[in-house]
Amino acid sequence: MRAEIATPNVLISELDKKIQLVKQKQLTGILAIRSDIIHQWRLYFLAGQLVWANTHTHAKRRWYRQLLQHYPDLLKNGAGRCSDWTYNRLARLVIRKEFDRQIFSDIVAGCISEVLFDLQQQGTLSLQQVERGLTYRIKAQKASDFSYINLQSFRVWGQSKREWQGWEQSRLTPLCPNDALVIKDLSSLEDLAYPKLFKLLSKLADGNHTLRDLALKANQPLKTFVLSVLPHIRSQALQLKPVEDKLTKSVIAPQTNIVVDLAQATAPKDARIVYVDNSLADSHKMATIIEAAGYRYTNISDPLEILKQLLKLKPKVIFLRLTMPVVNGYELCAQIRRMADFKETPIVMVGSESSIPERMRAKMVGASEFVNKPIRPKSILRTLITLGVI
Repeated sequence: MRAEIATPNVLISELDKKIQLVKQKQLTGILAIRSDIIHQWRLYFLAGQLVWANTHTHAKRRWYRQLLQHYPDLLKNGAGRCSDWTYNRLARLVIRKEFDRQIFSDIVAGCISEVLFDLQQQGTLSLQQVERGLTYRIKAQKASDFSYINLQSFRVWGQSKREWQGWEQSRLTPLCPNDALVIKDLSSLEDLAYPKLFKLLSKLADGNHTLRDLALKANQPLKTFVLSVLPHIRSQALQLKPVEDKLTKSVIAPQTNIVVDLAQATAPKDARIVYVDNSLADSHKMATIIEAAGYRYTNISDPLEILKQLLKLKPKVIFLRLTMPVVNGYELCAQIRRMADFKETPIVMVGSESSIPERMRAKMVGASEFVNKPIRPKSILRTLITLGVI
């Protein structure tokens, strides 16, 4: 094994080269990375594909957040504790086709993305503080001894670089997403923060929830959420502090659904959302989510009545199932977009997969967003927030 040190001016570039090198070499093994500020990361590759990443910093919280985001049913209704659903256990279930492969892939990709972001931030801070970059070691392993599975060709490294670049450009470099937010001046925060943000922070900015935890609770991208609280951190109404990697009761306890609470406070009384789908079970799930958020809901199941019903209902948002009898979602989306009344109406495609070609085709026929099945409250509400409906 050989250690190499990245030169100060090319830290991210050097990291990129190392990742590309192990891909080219079809490495099965570990790329271990260290900074001079104690931190250590491990990137795991199977035949050159990045399949897992880990670091001791907030490993429990990171795993919990991804389970909560992508498959909350594992953590409620007596399904078990977060520690019961380890990577290895879920991987075995995926191999036996007892757990959804795409959901597991989303969980793993989310963990990798967070680790890569922290790696870039801590490497940059290390460079600024001690004028040294990162050190690298590559350790090959036998495939038979490797406990990680290949799910898909992740593109999280490119995405993570873009996220970090956006973080730097927003001058957020010193702010650690793993620090917890605590209220120091409640009256000042109440005076200056907009009502929805104050409602969230007054409940959860208790020194136990990190910026990442709070962004998930608020159903916002991390950078968007941090920029919303940044003025209050600068005014010292809010403060950041390091917090242990510990899932306290306040972190894991089921909260009143804050996102739904906020939606109910702002949703227009007459706003209607339509879901075009012939599945009674999925329609029931969607109805529960939409009506809990304070909107009126209608399901259209007859493909011959879709256009007629849309003209009558004039919905604020249309959710459209990708695969249906008689006409598919792509064709129907194109037909709806040709109608003058719906040229600007958000249309959200709902499908069991979300490959890049499917998303591109959905965009080409006029779709505004694409969400995966199974239908989950967080994904639906997050989409409504993204569209500016909530």
